[in-house]
Amino acid sequence: MLSYQVVLNTPFMTYDQYSQFSGMPKRTIIDWVSDGRLPIKRKSKPKETPMINMVALLELATRETMERMG
Repeated sequence: MLSYQVVLNTPFMTYDQYSQFSGMPKRTIIDWVSDGRLPIKRKSKPKETPMINMVALLELATRETMERMG
């Protein structure tokens, strides 16, 4: 169990929002989404704006941390 709690302001972010939040260039974000390093929300329509799934990202980070801590 982690000794702290993370609070998310929003469950999903656009690429531009995530770029501003993380400091990563938008091109890097697009590349990371393409190769599966950043999870995105499933789109119901092809032209929908892609949104990074912050809840899934937090879950992934928590699992990796717990594995490393043993």
